[in-house]
Amino acid sequence: MTFINGLLQRLLFTFGVMLFMQLPQFIDHYSQQLSGYYLAQQNQLQQFQLIADTNFNGQLDTLIADFNASPALAVQQVGKQVLTLQQALPLLASDLAVLTEGSYINKLTYFVTRTNTKLAENTLSLFTPGIPLSQAAIVTGLIGGITLNLLWLFSLKLLSLIFYRKHTQTKKICLTK
Repeated sequence: MTFINGLLQRLLFTFGVMLFMQLPQFIDHYSQQLSGYYLAQQNQLQQFQLIADTNFNGQLDTLIADFNASPALAVQQVGKQVLTLQQALPLLASDLAVLTEGSYINKLTYFVTRTNTKLAENTLSLFTPGIPLSQAAIVTGLIGGITLNLLWLFSLKLLSLIFYRKHTQTKKICLTK
């Protein structure tokens, strides 16, 4: 049993290292996707800004108000979209700054707490795993491998304690009869 347990520990550790080594590379791919998304959103807002420059002395808020004042529902919806774009761009810019200029810990924290799920799924569908040899990848891989290994050992210990308690309770019941 100890041979199998040792083998499983080594396999789990290796799997954890290889899996978690992918994280820095995946975050880089995600930031590239986010950058493309940001540029597309920025370009779209610039088109509306050109309309505002021509018709409303550059006042995008006045253009949005004009859209919203229209009796046509479709035009009002365009106004809402422009407002959403205008509000989303600064947040996207700050997210992009964290992912491109922040420390690895900041990137990791951002990725765990504020990831755009749809964008992450798209990134994953395009992602090709590799063996990155950056310091961040190696450290993340080792931490992941050790964590999976400790979880495995903890679950084995927990199972053995549960089994031991049931076994001793059964013995006590048999001895009292």
